[in-house]
Amino acid sequence: MSMTSTPRPMMGRAHEGYVHDVMLWSGQRSFVRAAADFVRQGVLAGELALVALPAVRLRAVRAALGEAAAQVRFAEMETLGANPACLIQAWVDFVAEAGDRPSRGVGEPLWAGRTGVEVTECQLHEALLNDAIPATAPLWLRCPYEVGALTDEVVEEALHTHPWVADSDGLARTNDLYGGHDLGAAAFASPLPAAPAATIVRAITPSTIRAVRDLALQVARACGITDDRAADLGLALHELGVNSVLHGRGRGTLRLWRTSQALVCEVTDEGVVADPLAGRLAPGTEELDGRGLWMVNQLCDLVQLRSSAAGTTVRVHTWL
Repeated sequence: MSMTSTPRPMMGRAHEGYVHDVMLWSGQRSFVRAAADFVRQGVLAGELALVALPAVRLRAVRAALGEAAAQVRFAEMETLGANPACLIQAWVDFVAEAGDRPSRGVGEPLWAGRTGVEVTECQLHEALLNDAIPATAPLWLRCPYEVGALTDEVVEEALHTHPWVADSDGLARTNDLYGGHDLGAAAFASPLPAAPAATIVRAITPSTIRAVRDLALQVARACGITDDRAADLGLALHELGVNSVLHGRGRGTLRLWRTSQALVCEVTDEGVVADPLAGRLAPGTEELDGRGLWMVNQLCDLVQLRSSAAGTTVRVHTWL
């Protein structure tokens, strides 16, 4: 990977607007030192700080911060970002709480061990994150990627989805490999891989919405999924069925199949979701649209949403 960049001191830039950078790292000790130094600098400057990392690295950074850790918020990414579609709201809430106060965060949504579909959704999340935060918000968000543990393709994609890249001196430099603000919308409009041939297929119409939910419950329980999680999946599919009837020209299609890792339920219809952030941001109290997709993201283990002029696909994964 080659990269040319223009040095730009980061402290002043972070106070002026939103900076989303990628930090490539290798070696636990160097990572902990770099992350702790980055956060400590913000604390000393009076900034609000949030660190969201996998648990093992979260504990190490917290310990390295010493007394400064008392002024930092911490979140285990295995929980916060289990469904990557839920991450944007967490950063939006953090920015809203900070207001005009400069803030900084460390967020590692993609670590070695994530499944293939999780990697895909983390990459979409990173691309959409560039437009989800206002350009004027004084947030400096740093996203670590572990070189060597992650594939070269994943690291390369991280460089495409971040406008800035962290240097060894702790500054951020403009990233010439950044794919631009259209990258997220293009990925959102790209179709998911086709469903396997061996699937259960049912039509969704106003008269079959309840049957679709009951079928999902039956299949989930047959796969050994607990009653509570099966009920969540059934409710999610009910919401997706309603969306298909209301926005998909009155009908849709349900497909169910099982992989070695998950029960997968997919709803397709002819409707179009215009906003790539749909379902990722909590709807306002007076907003009628978007509530169903938001609820699905809260209920399900992982959600994949794609939409274009050809129609909409929502694929939900329930881990086995």
